[in-house]
Amino acid sequence: MKKYVVIHNKNSRGKKLSQDEIEKLFSSHNLSAVVYQTSKASKVEEIILNHKNDSVIFCAIGGDGTLSNLIDNLLKNNVSNPEVACLPSGSGSDFMRTFAFPKNINEGIKRLKNDQNYKIDVAHISSSNNSRYFVNVLNYGFLADTVHTSESLPRMFKRFRYPISFWLKLLPAKSMLFQIENDRFNFNNLAFNISICNGQFFGGGWNISPKSSLQDGLLNIQIFKVTKLKAMKLFFLAKKGLHLTEPDVILKKSNKLTLLTPNTIEVDGDYFDQGPAEINVKKEAILLKI
Repeated sequence: MKKYVVIHNKNSRGKKLSQDEIEKLFSSHNLSAVVYQTSKASKVEEIILNHKNDSVIFCAIGGDGTLSNLIDNLLKNNVSNPEVACLPSGSGSDFMRTFAFPKNINEGIKRLKNDQNYKIDVAHISSSNNSRYFVNVLNYGFLADTVHTSESLPRMFKRFRYPISFWLKLLPAKSMLFQIENDRFNFNNLAFNISICNGQFFGGGWNISPKSSLQDGLLNIQIFKVTKLKAMKLFFLAKKGLHLTEPDVILKKSNKLTLLTPNTIEVDGDYFDQGPAEINVKKEAILLKI
């Protein structure tokens, strides 16, 4: 069995784990592992480069941001046929919900012992200032504004930064002009938010895109063409995936997209940049253990 290169994000807002605890967890299940703990996203690239030519499985321990950062670094450093695992320990850990993966790390590690692997699509976004791969959900507009605000909150609010920033941004929020396009459609109108989904869940369990497939080479695009008041109703429905039949949610699918207006963008729970930006899908880019 391949060795695991385990990357634990010490800033994850879930259960606190020591390096010794993680090493004992893997050894107790007869899984060979080298464990790294880091508080800096930049450290992940260094770890990957040290093991780039090894036949290993890269395992993230943390939330969606930890997994997304790992995949971003694997692909931008051209790691050949990367194999990835994830033991969720963040407060959100939404991406692995698609596979009904246990949130309890002691239960999750049992899943690593099976031979269930799944080729998944990954998307790439580039702006004039930044570029990266993402695996789960991109938001453009209001929900991205809330993420941007959350990152400026004091550390004392760390665990509740998303709901706090949501309500802080909600009071002054209003519909904005959005323009997005590809070779098959163009949207140029007022909207409140646009969600561009590879995975099915985000925001701590919201079933934002219940029809998303991780193997079809397409992103599910949801345009919330509504006022703030109507958006609140739709966001409530979105918690259970019941918003897609609403006439004010415009649905599209595409393997590429251009974001033309300078609205805020977040990817996988982290602020990315302002538009304009280009998005493309990299089909079946990662072998994920599920």
